[in-house]
Amino acid sequence: MLQLCKIYLGTYKIVGVPGVPLRTIGIKRLLKMERSRTPKENYLHNFTYNEQEFSFNKAKELMSKHLDFDGSVDLDESINGISKVCLNNPLTKNALNGKMMLDLEKIVNKLDQQIECKGVILYGADGNFCSGGDLNMMKQMNNPEMGYAMATYMNNILDKFKKLPMITVAFIEGSGALGGGAELTTACDYRLMSTKMETTAIGFIHAKMGIVPAWGSTGRLMSIMGRQNTLNLLLDSRPLRAAEAMDIGLVDGTVATLQDATDWLSQKTRHHVNVIRAIKRTLSCHDDGTDGRAAALMERKIFAPLWGGPANQMALDQYFSRNK
Repeated sequence: MLQLCKIYLGTYKIVGVPGVPLRTIGIKRLLKMERSRTPKENYLHNFTYNEQEFSFNKAKELMSKHLDFDGSVDLDESINGISKVCLNNPLTKNALNGKMMLDLEKIVNKLDQQIECKGVILYGADGNFCSGGDLNMMKQMNNPEMGYAMATYMNNILDKFKKLPMITVAFIEGSGALGGGAELTTACDYRLMSTKMETTAIGFIHAKMGIVPAWGSTGRLMSIMGRQNTLNLLLDSRPLRAAEAMDIGLVDGTVATLQDATDWLSQKTRHHVNVIRAIKRTLSCHDDGTDGRAAALMERKIFAPLWGGPANQMALDQYFSRNK
């Protein structure tokens, strides 16, 4: 029998079994249609990347050739259980370039090894969050191969950031989070917008630039606010102010300053570090699309060490001391 069509963005790819003739009239018609398409029609119907695949390490190697830019991503070590990650490229309103992307990977790996950290705030230097990808870098890397490499690299980093075993918050201020900057925020558990400037916005403006999100944010957006809101957000391709972003569930609240954001996160992370990390790990196993039974098994495995653990014993002691 035939292994029938796999569908790729409106086009059909015919996968036959060796030695078995294509007898089905419908399949023959599809093949004839494919072969009769003009180059322009093929371009429109099969507009996907079909060239070399890249491993994460290969993508990183290619990105490492584009480090001739200023800027950095800096980690402020944990204070009271909260670390801060600063996007630091003020001259471009903290636009991300290749050097900063590699910095971000190092910081995510470092955070993943911290055992006392309960929360992380991602923010931008000089009162702005992130204006997107650095346009000079985009011009330098402006071909499908490098676009695929960059997307592979950043998707991996942001996926790992999202899975960090601590609570993460993006603090959006100044000119806001645009393009790639907006994508960064979707890897955080929460998004807070500053009230200091009325013009601060979050915008998935990719379509205006002739592109689409590629760092994994489309799937994350759908999880955050649903398919229809995501579709509208990407098609409208415009910056949203805080009230509108909150209405569709994209932003979780507003605060005035970075210190206010830190205080907000401190309230969310007031429980024992083992409990905070267990909550995040439990959520992550469901985010992964893990089978229901496997996810339930992981919940039990994450729960068991807490039962009778330090935080649990302390809570029990306090309860019984109050009720003597």
